[in-house]
Amino acid sequence: MGHDTTTVMVHDHETTVRTGGTGPALLWLHAEANTSGWSEFHDRLAEHFTVTAPVHPGFGGAALPRWLGDMSDIALHYVDLIRVLELDRPIVVGASLGGWWAMCWPTPRADLLSGLMLIGSLGVRPDEPMPDLFLMSPQDALPYLSESVDIGGVDPMTGDIDLVTALWVEQATQARLMWERSYDRRAPRRAHHITCPTAVLWGEADKLLPVEHGRQVASLVGADLTIVEQAGHFAHLDHPGPVADATRAFANKIGLTA
Repeated sequence: MGHDTTTVMVHDHETTVRTGGTGPALLWLHAEANTSGWSEFHDRLAEHFTVTAPVHPGFGGAALPRWLGDMSDIALHYVDLIRVLELDRPIVVGASLGGWWAMCWPTPRADLLSGLMLIGSLGVRPDEPMPDLFLMSPQDALPYLSESVDIGGVDPMTGDIDLVTALWVEQATQARLMWERSYDRRAPRRAHHITCPTAVLWGEADKLLPVEHGRQVASLVGADLTIVEQAGHFAHLDHPGPVADATRAFANKIGLTA
């Protein structure tokens, strides 16, 4: 399915935005590990939604902005993006790091959303420490994230200079945001601000954050948990069809015809 790529200014930040499809508005907040491009999952969503998929500041090869200090800065960036693009109360769907930003969102402006869907979301303290992916090569780190993505496709040793640059910038961005911890100690106290309808989806084979952690996240935000069989942390990449179907079912449940 086709999509368009445009650049918009959000205050003084040049933001790449990909759009495609028809139907209710859906804002997609991508994960880490150079996953900001348009994929089969986007195509599946675009069959039923008007998908808006921006590239996070400091990701996808974009320069790390000086104003980016913590997770709340990106959440507020997306509040502004909704206004710039004039999106009409979209469903916000976020995966992993994007899910963490999605959880931050309702604190400033829950009224801008129709619903919230978290896929393998970071942001809540796990019972056991996560593997430290910063200390691993891409070849060693990727199996913690996906059951299906080709390791060779994200290996900087392939000689793809654009890929090397994108991965390096993303690592720098993640280090600024997550070096101290990959969760927000304030999340349990702030979770009651998530007043919009919410769903949580988790990969059955998630090696980074096990399903039990997904149950804790779902309980914290008062949401049902959907488990995707034979899927890893990036369940939407491992099984795009079932995850897109779950997103559509969630939209229908909250009264949006998708």
